[in-house]
Amino acid sequence: MWFIYMAKNLKGNDIISFAKILIPTLGKKERLVANFIVNNYENLNVIGIIGLSKQLKVSTACITKVAKKLKCSGFYDLKKAISVNEEEHQKTELITRYEDVLEQTFLSSIIALQESLTLIDMKQFKQVVSLLVNIKDNNKIVMAGCGGSGAICEDFCHKLLKIGIFSSVYRDSHLQQMSASLLGKGDIVIGVSHSGKTADIVNMLEIAKNNGATTICMTNYVNSPITFVSHHPLICSVKNHPITGENATTRIVLLNILDAIFTILAMQKKSSSQYNLLKTQNSVKNKRL
Repeated sequence: MWFIYMAKNLKGNDIISFAKILIPTLGKKERLVANFIVNNYENLNVIGIIGLSKQLKVSTACITKVAKKLKCSGFYDLKKAISVNEEEHQKTELITRYEDVLEQTFLSSIIALQESLTLIDMKQFKQVVSLLVNIKDNNKIVMAGCGGSGAICEDFCHKLLKIGIFSSVYRDSHLQQMSASLLGKGDIVIGVSHSGKTADIVNMLEIAKNNGATTICMTNYVNSPITFVSHHPLICSVKNHPITGENATTRIVLLNILDAIFTILAMQKKSSSQYNLLKTQNSVKNKRL
């Protein structure tokens, strides 16, 4: 896989996250070693390679091979890399080459997507999809987000329009409150907030919920304020990255979640989606050189 090449000089929790990505690509015995590392990394520094070999009934060469696939020279080097304090690693890590920045940014997104896929509440995801698939023509889909979250909303709104589903996006706090006051039963509101603490979005969802609308939130944190005013919270739980900032990797995950919802909607409304997609594509043909 192409991303295996990218991982290098990983330390602390990053190497564990990468091991989780690597596991499906490994053979049976190597997978056994990798799973042990992922589940016992906190105590790995007191385990010797011979002892681990006997415990797992694999060769020391197999353990070394897994360590090398995790971009370490051997098992000892792997233990040393994992034991590095994450906070100290972030302080001391200095990336000077453009290639390194590109690779680390890509790897950060890959790890975030891999981890979020295992953490997303599939029951909530299916309920959200069902609500959007079965929404009546006279009901509204409204999205709201501030700053970068607003851009995520606009991207989804744009995709929905391609297949003939009309929705609205509000980034202005006054418009958010005004629109929420006019929503009612059968309407759907999707609020996006990385922190889950953005007051304008939380207030909007609370107003909409009190008026009978169905509220959905997309956030990075469990039990953040926005989850308490949402019927259906979609939480990705992405670890912040010191390079790309507080919400960069979260944005990638949220966009992928919305892309998945869009794909299902297009599949469920296949005939109308294809017809509307062709119409919307043809409508902007004259805009291209």
